Amino acid sequence: MRRDGHLDPLAVAAVGFVAANVLHTLDHFRQGLDGLSATIFAGGTTLTVLAIVVMVMALRHHPRTTPLAAVVGFSGAVGIASSHLAPHWSSLSDSYPEIHADALSWVVVLLEIGAALMLGIVALRELRQSAAHASGAA
Repeated sequence: MRRDGHLDPLAVAAVGFVAANVLHTLDHFRQGLDGLSATIFAGGTTLTVLAIVVMVMALRHHPRTTPLAAVVGFSGAVGIASSHLAPHWSSLSDSYPEIHADALSWVVVLLEIGAALMLGIVALRELRQSAAHASGAA
């Protein structure tokens, strides 16, 4: 919450992204980890760590949260989509169409992509508001 008693949109988006990321991770365990390359595992772990860092920073109202949240949100959405939605293209691929992922896996991955995009959008909106406020104050 913010000091005015309202929910902080960036904190809400960050918590939502971590929740969706955890669901996606749990779904990978449900599917079995045998088909995941070390590169996919490392990329997913890195994204999870960054998501948690952004969430903690947002909950603590750290002044550098917003730009990091924008980068993590947008790059996370692109990374997840390119890894799971695109046909196999590299060691970063875990193509859901090619592995014939079930409906639950599709829902979870799309939820995570949406949550990552939402984090990026909320952060970008806050960056723009800060820039407008700074230019108006000058």
